[in-house]
Amino acid sequence: MAKKGREARISRTIAAIRKEEPSEALKRRARGRGSARGWETSSGASRTRARKDKARARAEARGTRDSPHGYHGALRVLMIGDGNLTFALALTTLTGGDGRGVVATTNASAEANARRHGSETKEALEACGARVVFGVECENLKAKAKALVSTKEGFDRVVFNFPDCGFGRVGAMSVRAQRELLTSFFVNAPGLLKANGEMHVTLQTGAPYSLWNIEGVGMKAGVVLKTVIPFQARDFPGYQYCRTATEDDDDDVDESHDEDIECECMTYIFVKGSGAVGGA
Repeated sequence: MAKKGREARISRTIAAIRKEEPSEALKRRARGRGSARGWETSSGASRTRARKDKARARAEARGTRDSPHGYHGALRVLMIGDGNLTFALALTTLTGGDGRGVVATTNASAEANARRHGSETKEALEACGARVVFGVECENLKAKAKALVSTKEGFDRVVFNFPDCGFGRVGAMSVRAQRELLTSFFVNAPGLLKANGEMHVTLQTGAPYSLWNIEGVGMKAGVVLKTVIPFQARDFPGYQYCRTATEDDDDDVDESHDEDIECECMTYIFVKGSGAVGGA
C-alpha cells in the first residue's frame, strides 16, 4: 500500500510538471481519501460539539447558589405530590416571597393534609400568592388542568420530587407499581407544559429506586431526557423530605412524616417528545 501511495504521488508530481491531467484512477483515489478525512473531521467535531452541548445544558440546569436548578421568580412551576408543601414554600422563599408563579398540589384531601401536616405552610403559601390544590393524582392531571392552569401558556416546569405510590419499596409488585406511577406522570404532565417546558423528577439513587428505571420509563412514554443533575435538599431553604403515607398510617395522628433523605439524590430533567401534546 505504501509503495502504491508513493507511486501515485510521483505520478501526480510528474503530471503537474508536464501540465498533464492526472488519470481518472488517481482522481478517484484522491477524492476518496479527501472524503474519508472530511468524514473523520466532521465526526470528531460533532462529538466535541455534542459533549459541549451536554455540559452546557447540565451547567444551566444546576443553576447558581442563589438560583438552584435555575429557579427564579418569572417561572411558572407546578408541584406534584408536594405532601407537606415545603418545596413550594422553599421556591417562594428563593423568589423573595413572591409565590404567584407557584401551584402546589398533593393527592390528599384538604382535611387529611391538615391533620397530617398542619395548615401553617398552606396559609403561608397562599399569603405569598401561591395556589394550593388538593386531591391531585398523576392520573387526573388532565382533568384538573383547568383548575391548575390559569393561562393557555402552561407551566415552565412540572416538578415531582421523590414519587412514591405508597405500595412499598420491596419486591417485583412494588417496582411495577412505581413504574406505573412514573408512566402516568410522563403521559399526563407534558400537556401542562409550555412548548419549551421541563419535567423535573427527583429520586434517591441505589436500590430500590434504580430498579424503577426512570430513564427507560420516560423513553417508553415518549418524553426525552435532557440532563441529570444532583439534588441537595439544603439548596432549598425550609424544604423537608416527606415520605408518602400508606394505608397503615393513621390519618388522625398529627405527624409530619418529615425524614432525612437516606442517600444521594438526582434530578432527572425531561422535555416533551415530538409526539407530546402542547400546553394546556
